[in-house]
Amino acid sequence: MRMNKKITQIKPSKMMTKRTPFMAVLFFMIVALSCDSLLEVENPGAIEEQELSNPNLETLIINGVIGEFQYTYSYSALYTGAFSDELQGRHTFVQNHPLFLRTIDQSNVYVNNVYSFWQRSRASADDAIDRLVELKGNEEAEASLNMVIARAYAGYSYIMLGETFCAAPVSVSRAYSSDELMEFAVERFTDAIAAAGRATAAGADAAEVERYRNLAQVGLARAHLNLGNMTEAATAASAVPADFTFMNRHSDNSARQYNPYFDATTGANNRYITPGVDFTNTGDVRIPHTEERVTSLVSGIMLYIPYQPSQFSGWTPADSVEFERNTSVVLASGLEARYIEAEANGAVASTLTFVNERRDVGGQLPGVFAGDALMEELRVQRSRDFFMSGRRLGDIRRYKALYGEDYFLTGTDPYYNEPYGTVECFPIPQSEINSNPNL
Repeated sequence: MRMNKKITQIKPSKMMTKRTPFMAVLFFMIVALSCDSLLEVENPGAIEEQELSNPNLETLIINGVIGEFQYTYSYSALYTGAFSDELQGRHTFVQNHPLFLRTIDQSNVYVNNVYSFWQRSRASADDAIDRLVELKGNEEAEASLNMVIARAYAGYSYIMLGETFCAAPVSVSRAYSSDELMEFAVERFTDAIAAAGRATAAGADAAEVERYRNLAQVGLARAHLNLGNMTEAATAASAVPADFTFMNRHSDNSARQYNPYFDATTGANNRYITPGVDFTNTGDVRIPHTEERVTSLVSGIMLYIPYQPSQFSGWTPADSVEFERNTSVVLASGLEARYIEAEANGAVASTLTFVNERRDVGGQLPGVFAGDALMEELRVQRSRDFFMSGRRLGDIRRYKALYGEDYFLTGTDPYYNEPYGTVECFPIPQSEINSNPNL
């Protein structure tokens, strides 16, 4: 178990979190004045800065936190899956080439997008925490359901930054390591769980409070596991009911709400991903795909196309269901908590029982595993249960960091016929490097 240094958090100031919008507004003001007011246009749908202190907008602020996260989570899951061993494929866009080959650098468009989206999700949640205090006063805010929600989503945003990126600043700070970002997540989740207790005592909707409390409990366990804090991870995970499920929702109402896997897997002119080598033709009902290779976006390239895996809303063991625009995905669950607890507890009898339970779900016979072989089988079952659901890159980075187990693909990529690179996490994008004086 690794010892973790205590981290002093640098709290983002409002000026720092709004730097880019402010500069954009300033630029357009200058242009407008220079054009003799020809560009004087008002947006009746815009929310002015002072209006964000209006108590009537509290629900809008929280919905904004959830909306930023939901969009980013599945976008990130797709492209980190393509980067890890989980997915392979071929695309005509030149920026996809280094993504699949793990040769990305700070100029890659997906590095920039995933980074920008997660930073916006993180900043939105952290800002909502401060605004709730401004709107309601500290005591009332700290006993509200919305405070639980904001802190839980903030915690997951920090987790995703830490699992995806080698390091990342927070509001024009120095670059924090993955472990330091996990510590920030631990703080958010711990505060969310405490707020849940106060919200329950204050008479908030008990079922909703419990739902978000469990979301925070799974997140707390996940952050501790990534840090190698096995006792704390197991304790947090054990508090989550086995039947708990929390979905990351998608909708066909607008393009921003679509599940990005829809375009990546449907229609011969769109589909470009295929399960990685360890996820193809396994016969496991949790990771279904087409029986034969089919035509794809790139002429001459034939791919196995994934159907909805077990963590998605349309999955059933008996049917092969294509992704739809409104296909949702499990963000946190009692099942994930049990996996965290098993990994934290190690190769004990309860872990073997759990592994064989999951093998049965996948259509496999029970096995007799012990020691390292048992933990390897636990990792195999986890990869199948959570296939394409946004966990794989964080998992294989943890396996290498904590246990010395390397799952990153080596050799030659079969769809580009080029060697895999050695990049194992997303770098800080050049746009951040250029604008952040602390990097």
